[in-house]
Amino acid sequence: MLVPKNLYYTENHLWLRKIGLYDFCIGITDFAQKEIGEIHLIEFSPQEAIRKEDPWGAVYGINKTFQLLAPCDCKIMEVNQNATLKPSHINTDPYNCWLFILSTHISTDEFLTYNDYREITK
Repeated sequence: MLVPKNLYYTENHLWLRKIGLYDFCIGITDFAQKEIGEIHLIEFSPQEAIRKEDPWGAVYGINKTFQLLAPCDCKIMEVNQNATLKPSHINTDPYNCWLFILSTHISTDEFLTYNDYREITK
């Protein structure tokens, strides 16, 4: 299982890449995409501001459906429309196929580190 060291993670198997002072790209981890199986569809909820643990979409695969839950209180700045057009790209490159860009004012201490995430996926 691939787990890049330079990203942050959530217990809900999302990865976050810091791209600005308060902005992050977010996607699903390699662990999650393997659990889901071949991804056929991604649905996004049309919300702009979301609260921590609120559902904001779903990823549908042949093995299971993966509910996307907000990792923190945040504002969705951009949705990756390419991910909805070719959702199977997540299976081949989960860490470069982001789903959202979000903005939040929380510290990265709120997220799991590489070592923390490796421990929960053993």
